Amino acid sequence: MFQPLPFPSHHRVNDPLWQRLWATYNDVITMLRSDGITTDVEMSDGEFTITAELPNGCELAIRASGETGAKALPLDRAELGAWHVVHLCSEGGDHHLVYDSARGDQAANGTDVLALMVVVLPHVKAEQDAAHQHLAASRGRTKVEAPENAEGPELPANVTALLAEYGIEVDPEDHTGTYRITFDLPDGTYLLCCPLDIDADGTPAAWKITRQHRHQPGHMQDVVPVDGEPCLFDTVRSHLASALSNASRR
Repeated sequence: MFQPLPFPSHHRVNDPLWQRLWATYNDVITMLRSDGITTDVEMSDGEFTITAELPNGCELAIRASGETGAKALPLDRAELGAWHVVHLCSEGGDHHLVYDSARGDQAANGTDVLALMVVVLPHVKAEQDAAHQHLAASRGRTKVEAPENAEGPELPANVTALLAEYGIEVDPEDHTGTYRITFDLPDGTYLLCCPLDIDADGTPAAWKITRQHRHQPGHMQDVVPVDGEPCLFDTVRSHLASALSNASRR
């Protein structure tokens, strides 16, 4: 049975402007949330964007389309002329156009929400399927069992240094026989880092990263396994940046 997503818990939910935007674009937000997609309205420097989380740490940014590309969503829905949707990842990551109903083959769609969803929902499902396939493939990988003193592979030095810059401490632990490293993020979430494919030297070839909401135990975000030190650093940095951004808006 479908379980409704928790309502956003940040302080902006009490802001009349945020409430007005949520109501103005409720049809779009409800369609996304009904498909299990965590969705919010972002307000930054007087500009408004609908954001939809993807399972790999990226997001869709839904805005209005203007003559030169994306622009902020108008407060008055009647002023909306077309939709502009971009797939965004962390700095240096993937960034590409998903939908623009002001130009190209989609120009005839204008503000049609169903036409928007015909493109957006399959895009999200494809991202979810890719993440699930990656996770399913990782289940065959061997996880190291922690010794009694809960010692095991350490996070790479560049990841530890990044966390130290923000005063974040890592906590190695043995959870039901599986070694993992956890650390809190500034927005009330935390990351679980489980080493995979431990070699003879005790070095993991990959890590499985999961982001858990501490105050919403049933709501978690699985991130595809990351191979190699650079990819692990980029993944942790992306989630840290997201958490810092969330915390700054509270």
